[in-house]
Amino acid sequence: MQWALGGLACSALLVVACGDDEATVKAVNDVDAGAEVLDSGSAEPLADAGDASDAADAFVPCGPGDEVKTTVGDGGATLSLCGATLEVPEGALEAGSPVGIAVVAAPAAPWFDHELSGPVFRFTPDDIALELPAKIGLTRDTTKARGPVLARWLPVEKEWGEHEGCLKDDVLSLETIGLGTFGLMQDVNTYPPAASGLGTATVSLDLGGVATSWTVPGNGGYAVYEPGVDGRSFMLVARRTEGDDLEALDIRGVIQNNQPSGIVQVSWLTTAPDAKSWSWVEPIHGPATSFTMTETSPGTYTGELHVVGHYGDETTEMGATFTMTPGKFRPPPSYSCGHPEGDPR
Repeated sequence: MQWALGGLACSALLVVACGDDEATVKAVNDVDAGAEVLDSGSAEPLADAGDASDAADAFVPCGPGDEVKTTVGDGGATLSLCGATLEVPEGALEAGSPVGIAVVAAPAAPWFDHELSGPVFRFTPDDIALELPAKIGLTRDTTKARGPVLARWLPVEKEWGEHEGCLKDDVLSLETIGLGTFGLMQDVNTYPPAASGLGTATVSLDLGGVATSWTVPGNGGYAVYEPGVDGRSFMLVARRTEGDDLEALDIRGVIQNNQPSGIVQVSWLTTAPDAKSWSWVEPIHGPATSFTMTETSPGTYTGELHVVGHYGDETTEMGATFTMTPGKFRPPPSYSCGHPEGDPR
């Protein structure tokens, strides 16, 4: 169920607080990471350290076999190739150490519902940890409305992993002490910019013996699903006003192919100053008391749940029945321009 805990369902430990921008590691077919990767070697430099423009001009075509190499000088080294850049600062490697960028064949297929957006690049040296973070950059396809995801090949796990890079001036960059094989992945679908208002649902909630009714859409609520290779994750968020206060009901779960559906989280939140907000998260609080959900017509689901809600050390019974027709949605990629990867701060 790993795919279901990303995106809409989020990491269970953060599920109450996470928004539409979560990102997770996703797995693909098991292949040999090294089978299609070029030898970094120690060939003669093709570009002078710090002279990125010459390297880019010398390699206009972008296909496996194209590469640029140099050695680290007193001020570090800078290279570029086919929209990819590598900046190695002074002190990251010993002077005279070889560095390079090479276009390589993709070691595995992209994630579900994604495609590679541009070449796959191997940044070297990728077999040691640098003393200081180097900066890699990949130029995005500006014809796409939604931004790409920075993917890194994980040779031990034999799968692609996702990095939360920094997107600025159409370049997705990452500062890291570990170089390797990277590429940009693009969602093949077109989604609305936000989930608010998508889908329809009606919910009847019993919270500690108090019954309330909820309707989606309304007050920014939504019912959405995110497709995955083994099924889909769903999120039902209903909101309503009670006097001057806002109440929100959040139900998240998974619909798995040829397996029973599962529930991941239920929470009830209120802005009332003297009221308590209740939540249940399966990995933290244990299995649901009960949960059933069936597809009553194509794309429409009816469900019933019973869980024990938690507020600190206090508990209360939470039960709900719902009918929803969720809209298709995937949260957009999240980007961060904070501390470099490997920075202990």
